[in-house]
Amino acid sequence: MNLELPKKIRLPFVQIKKGKLYLQENLRFEDLMYELTYKLRDKRCVYCGKKLNQKTCTLDHRYPRATGGISITNNLYPCCSKCNSEKAFLTHEEFIKIRKVSDENEKKNFLFQLEQYKKHLMAKRGFILPQKWISFLFLDQIKYKKSLTECRGRRYMKIKRFYDEYKKIPRPVIVDKNNKLLDGYNIILFANDNGIKKIPVIKLDNVILQKRS
Repeated sequence: MNLELPKKIRLPFVQIKKGKLYLQENLRFEDLMYELTYKLRDKRCVYCGKKLNQKTCTLDHRYPRATGGISITNNLYPCCSKCNSEKAFLTHEEFIKIRKVSDENEKKNFLFQLEQYKKHLMAKRGFILPQKWISFLFLDQIKYKKSLTECRGRRYMKIKRFYDEYKKIPRPVIVDKNNKLLDGYNIILFANDNGIKKIPVIKLDNVILQKRS
């Protein structure tokens, strides 16, 4: 899939040329995605239309983190903190739908049924993202630098708890067009520790990771 990009950006160690993103190693990928989203999107809340500034703007995950949502521009929208908090575990489309429901009992019933359905999907797939975004790679196909510490901290343990319950990877890793790892090192580390040979990936065909000069 292609990453949604602004036409240009002024950031150190980052270039956008002819619809492709070139970035150098050791950049924090999630922070870069936030910066690109602010440049790409309108500065209004995607739900209520409120005009946003630096203090009031948050970024909402179209497919939420709680169900495997990843931080790429295709999955991020500027949003006010109130709407972001109310949206919770819902997708972008689900939240728009529920905002149109005025009857509280109907709303509660909808949310309950939706939560049960999502639990079923999580047990079946491990995460809820568009299937067209996802491919699978063997671990030895993914190129990455090993961490010097390989600390198995809070994020690692969260992956472990999820896998212990569902026997699924909770979200895909993100790689560039050459299968170089952009985000998801803890998933790689967990898979290696547990003999998991093949994992879900989101491959960004218009992103190229380069060695820092």
